Order: sequence, then C-alpha cells, then structure tokens
Amino acid sequence: MGRGVKVLVSVIVAVLVFMRLGHVLAANYDGNQSMDGFYQLDRDSVDVVFYGSSHVYSGVNVAALWDDYGIAGYDMAGTMQTLWNSYYNMEETLKYQSPRLMVVDLYGIRIEEEYYGSTNVIKNVSSMRFSLNKIRNVWNSVPHEEFLSYLLSYPLTHDSYKELGRGNFDEGVNNVGGDWYKGYKPSYAVTRYDTLPQVSAGAEKRLPSWKNRKYLDNMVRLAGENQIQLAFIVVPYEGIDGEDQMLYQWAEEYAQENGILFLNGNTSLEEMEFDPAGDYAEASHLNHSGACKFTAYLGSWLTEHCDLADHRGDDRWDSWQKYSDCHESRQKDRELTQCMDLETYLEKLQERDDYLVIVSLDDNYKKNPYVRLLEGLTGIDPYILGSSASVVMEDRMILYQTPDEPEYLWYMETELSDIAVSRSYGGTMQIQVNNTVMNNNYNDVTILVYNRMLDEVADVVSFNSDGILIR
Repeated sequence: MGRGVKVLVSVIVAVLVFMRLGHVLAANYDGNQSMDGFYQLDRDSVDVVFYGSSHVYSGVNVAALWDDYGIAGYDMAGTMQTLWNSYYNMEETLKYQSPRLMVVDLYGIRIEEEYYGSTNVIKNVSSMRFSLNKIRNVWNSVPHEEFLSYLLSYPLTHDSYKELGRGNFDEGVNNVGGDWYKGYKPSYAVTRYDTLPQVSAGAEKRLPSWKNRKYLDNMVRLAGENQIQLAFIVVPYEGIDGEDQMLYQWAEEYAQENGILFLNGNTSLEEMEFDPAGDYAEASHLNHSGACKFTAYLGSWLTEHCDLADHRGDDRWDSWQKYSDCHESRQKDRELTQCMDLETYLEKLQERDDYLVIVSLDDNYKKNPYVRLLEGLTGIDPYILGSSASVVMEDRMILYQTPDEPEYLWYMETELSDIAVSRSYGGTMQIQVNNTVMNNNYNDVTILVYNRMLDEVADVVSFNSDGILIR
C-alpha cells in the first residue's frame, strides 16, 4: 500500500473515530437524545413531527396526543433550537418519514444572531447522522472558520469525556419508556405567578432577522414540494413580552399570506383554563400540568384543521401505545414518591402489578410497632421472620424470602440492572442495584420499589419506630 493511501486511510479512520466519539458524548444532551430516538422509529410511522426548542419537548405531550386522538407524534426538539436547525431537521425527517403534518414552534424567531452559541449547536446538530444535510446544517450554524471542528464534534470530545455514563454507550438506556422516548421531556417544577401574561391578538408587528425569514421561506417551500401540511405554533410561556408578541404578530400574517396554519397558545390561556400558580415550570417553560392543558387544546385544534388518522388499536403503531403505558407508569411512580403517609404508601404498592418490591428488615425491626402494617403488603406476619430478614415480591406474590441461614444472596438481572439482596454473617441487610447499596441508612425497615416496565428504581423509602417515611 502506498504512503499516500495509508495517510488517506488514517485520516478517514481518525475522522470516523472522532465523529463516533462525538456521538457517544452527545448522549448527555437533550436535542441529541431526541435525534437518536428519531432514528430508532419505524420508517413512515410518524404522522406529525413537532420542531423547535425546549418549549416543544417540555410543552407538547405526545403521549396525551396519542391517548386522546390516536395521533402518532414526535417532538424533534432541542434547547434553543434555531429556525435553521429546525429546517435541517425537517430535511432529515423526510429521509425516514412521510409525515402528514410538520409543526414548527416559533420561539426561535427571537434569535437575532446569525450564529447562536456553540453549546446550542452541539445540542441540536451533533447526533444528526453524517450526510450532506448535516454538513449544510453545521455550515450555516457556526462561523465558517469553526466549521470543521463542529462537524467533527471537537467541542464535545475536548472535555466531555469526564461526564461519560452508561447511557452514552447503551442504546437501550433511556429508550422505551424513558423521558426522551418520542421526544417529550416533562418538567415537574412549579413557579407560582400571580397572573397570566397579558397577550392580545392584533399587536404591532416587527420584522424578524433576514436569516429567520430565509428559513421560514425554506420551510414553506419544502412542505409545498412534498405536499405536507405545515403549521406554525407558539407554545405558551410566562415570560412573553411585547417584543416577542410583535414578532409573532408578523409571523401570523406571514402564515396567512402563505396558507400556513398558525396557533399562538399565549392568546388562549383562559380558554385552556391555565393556572398561573401551577402550570409554569418557570418563565420560559410549561411544567407537566401546563403541557397537558396546552396539548389538549392543541390536539383539538389539529384534528379540526388537519386530516389526521387515529391509529389506536393498530398494531403497526403499538410503540406509541407502549410509550403511553410507560408514560402513565412514570406518572404513578411520581405519585408514589410524593406520598409521605406509610399506610397510604403501602396501599398504593398493593394496587400495582408492575413492581418488584423488596422489603428489608434489620435486626431491630421487631421492636417497631408499624412493621405489622407490612402483613397487608406481603401476606405474611413479618414478626415470624428471622432477626434480620427480607421479602422479595413480584405481581403481589412472594418471589423470595430469607432462609434461616445467617448468610444468603438473592439475585436478579434485568436488561438494565443487576439487583441483589444479601445478609452478612453479622446480620447486616443490603439491597444493591448495579452494585450500589440502596439502604445505607439501615433503618428498621427499607422498601425498594423497582418498576419492571421502565426497568428502573421507582422509589426507596425506610421507616423507624415513628412510622415516618424517610427518603
């Protein structure tokens, strides 16, 4: 092999390694996780794709769209996604999907800069598969002297190796049922405001930047050439000001002139029964409660103006039903973690059949008067167990309980976790998940709840003789 060929091969290998390493490191970033999830979808399975910033992935609940309307939707969003990033995501969509509708959130129209920050480029470009479309996306997102660095994801590989975790390498992590599956990432934070933002239709308009106008024109052209319906929306947010509204007013008139559907959610807050004290995560984002209200309104609006199929009950779209089931399971996990009353907590556990429950009792547990409540959960009198003991339950049936021998080990392996329960010769009880001890406090009673559907720990609580739950 000639020297020149060897050099060329070495360069190609180095480039491929750099790009793969950048992809691995990018798994920590929101927009990249959304893009990764997109590539895992079955071809031609998505009817509606939502593009835009974190307003989209925190504000458009695609699980609710499925539950209420049977809409197969996907949030292809990333933090501070610019309109040009959204446009290239639309181009990428058409390589794998044939959506009936493309919906673009216009929060990015506020970005005036021609290039908008290295971090935002990383979050919206790094996980796009290498292609001419990615090259064009990077070329138009960064100063041209920085083009090659960002194409090779060098800003990621430079120092992000310190943050590597299992999710960076294992594509099963955070896939089915995870926060990012289908793109929706709910927020449960609550910032209380006294009033809703005052937004009125018919405000003065302000011309957006030339670059934003260019890419809006590109979106209209792309949708028209592919005979796909296009809609512009504004997901509600508390921090909207007059300058923002003037841009949205221009966008509404632009949409009307081009035959594009337009919905500004900020102008219909009272109709959606928004609560300023409970529906905002903070000034820029909806929380899960606000997202559910906006999505209900959005779903009704979409079905009124668009010809969208109801795919519920169709096996070809069973991944959306699976996502919905996982989403519901996650909401119930959240209810469990917010429960502070022991009796109510145990009742909630008895209602679920998708949990693996491990009850660990230390050598002082028999002095605890609240231990008797465990009989309703386990079906056995806990006081008949040894001086230190554990019970493992699945589907409300006892899967395993401690033998009389001083030392023992119970072990289970799931797709994502290794779960073990052990008792040392000295009587010390340990529950471990992925080699991490989950009952470090060694209280009288520790209960670990493992969600088998989501393949993750749902909750770990303990209680002493006062009966108060400790996390």
